[in-house]
Amino acid sequence: MAWFRRNQTIEDGPGAAVDLRSLSGLPGKLLFAHGLRAHHMVQIPCQVLRVDRSAILVEPTGGAVRPGAESAVILEVLQESALIQCFTTVGRVDKAGGLWLRMPARPHVVQRRRNPRVDIYLGVTIHTPDRPIEETAAQMINLSLNGAACVLTEPIAPGTRITVNLSAMGIPAEAPAEVVRCVPTPTHLWVVGVRFDRLAPEHERYLSQYIADYAQSVSHDAEGAEP
Repeated sequence: MAWFRRNQTIEDGPGAAVDLRSLSGLPGKLLFAHGLRAHHMVQIPCQVLRVDRSAILVEPTGGAVRPGAESAVILEVLQESALIQCFTTVGRVDKAGGLWLRMPARPHVVQRRRNPRVDIYLGVTIHTPDRPIEETAAQMINLSLNGAACVLTEPIAPGTRITVNLSAMGIPAEAPAEVVRCVPTPTHLWVVGVRFDRLAPEHERYLSQYIADYAQSVSHDAEGAEP
């Protein structure tokens, strides 16, 4: 594929670089398409065990399904200063269940937001300028007070002004937002990052509380699952 090259360093603007070898030992998550039509993105936790010149070895640590050999995946690892995203494929699955991911050509560095960010699976709808009446279905995969990331079947150009329907969170309103990034996946889906713009004070308070409550519930669920 044209987007593969042997490179362990991620660059995202002048002076911003991360050595992929620094991911060794860190927890992360794998996102991949699942189902007959491969339109549904699922997520499983994983641990990065090793990074060498040509591959990244990760061990799934949960989840009911696994990607197989040649499956397209997104590896996300959160470091202190950035979220590292690697769009790649599974080269092979070893006997112990470890997944050997091919070295990605163009990993992405997303600077961490000042506000808390939660991983979430939520069906939302989006209005775009080219479809002012018809809503576009999307799957929100993370959320913060600043913005969100959504998976769509079609791309939206960075800089596009859109609105995100927040009714799925109990807010009867649409949040104005701007698309700040749009990244293709090998499964012909698109990860679109949006930045909220001019949230009403009451919506901002509700969203902030929603994120805090969600993060707390996830933390309690994780504690309850420990042996």
